[in-house]
Amino acid sequence: MDLVEKLDHVAFAVRDKHRAANYLTNVLGAKEVFDMEWGGFRFTTFLMGSGSMLELVYADDPDSFVNRFIEKRGEGVHHLTFKVRDIEEMVEHLRSRGLNPFDINTSNELWKECYIHPREGMGTLIQFAEFPEEEWVKIWEQSRK
Repeated sequence: MDLVEKLDHVAFAVRDKHRAANYLTNVLGAKEVFDMEWGGFRFTTFLMGSGSMLELVYADDPDSFVNRFIEKRGEGVHHLTFKVRDIEEMVEHLRSRGLNPFDINTSNELWKECYIHPREGMGTLIQFAEFPEEEWVKIWEQSRK
């Protein structure tokens, strides 16, 4: 069973992107590689020397899911994202194990996803995503120009 290819990134919900980015770059030595708006929030991706990725998620809208999360739980780890080979197969696998994947979205060829609630994910929101990594590299390269 090789549904999960890798842990893609760890995402942190933050109020102040610049303060958090300063910590990641100056304390951990991470390099900011990508910043993008997506569905009412922003995320910024950082690359570590080993190829590990960290992500900051943040939003100006006080009613966004990010800020609701922070109000309830404080800043910190928001979710873990695992890259999967086939999202539909992953959804079926999860269901066959008695889990209830939600927010299943397969409409975007560049990012198909589903989630497992923290109650079913050892206390952490878990995101599974199928995506063509090479296409995201192209988007990143274009954003750097």
